[in-house]
Amino acid sequence: MKKKEIEFRLDYISKIIENLWIDLSIQRRFCGGGEIISIDGRNIIHNTVNAKYRVINDIFFKYFSIQEKDVIVDVGCGKGRVFSYLLYKGVKNRMIGYEINQLVGLKTKKHLSKYKNVEINAENIFDNFPVDSNVFYIYNPFKGPMMEEFKESIWKIKQNDPVILYLNPECIDSFNDARFAYEIVEIPYKTWSYDFAIIKIADYR
Repeated sequence: MKKKEIEFRLDYISKIIENLWIDLSIQRRFCGGGEIISIDGRNIIHNTVNAKYRVINDIFFKYFSIQEKDVIVDVGCGKGRVFSYLLYKGVKNRMIGYEINQLVGLKTKKHLSKYKNVEINAENIFDNFPVDSNVFYIYNPFKGPMMEEFKESIWKIKQNDPVILYLNPECIDSFNDARFAYEIVEIPYKTWSYDFAIIKIADYR
C-alpha cells in the first residue's frame, strides 16, 4: 500500500472518529450521513443535507470571524450540525435555527434543548423572521421566489449590518443587486471543493 493511500485512509478514519465524537458529545446522537427528502413538491425547498464539519470550521473560523454581539441564524438547520460544531468549539453566541420539516426540526430542538443559547424553530423562517439577528448561514435551502423573499427580509434589517454565509450558492444571481455585495470563495475539501459566498449589504448610507 502506497504512503498516500495510507495517509488518505488514516485521515478518513480520523474524520469519522472526530465527527462521531462531536455528534455524541453535543447531541448524544449521530447527525451525519444521507439527506432527507424535501417536504415541498414544487422543487423550491431543497432536500435537507448535512454540512461537513471541516467545511463549517473553514467558514466560521477561517473566512469569517464571529464577534461577541453576533446572533447566528441557520436557515434550514436540519439536524443541527452547524450549531453542534459551534458549541463544540465553545461559541457562546445566541443561535437560532429554522427547519421547515417539523419532524426533523422538533427532533433537533429536543437534542439541543440543554443549550440555553440555542433556539430551534420547527417552522418557516418567513413566519417568524429573526429581525434582531445579523449572521445568516444558508446551505442552499431554497430557490426562486423564496430566495427573493429572503433577500428582501435581509434588506429590511440592513441596520444590523447582516452577513450571509452561503454555502453552495446556486442562487447567487439573486444578489446581483446594487444593494448587496458579495465574494465567492472556493473551499478545498479532499479531491474536490465547495463554493461559498460571503454576502453583505452595500453601503446604503
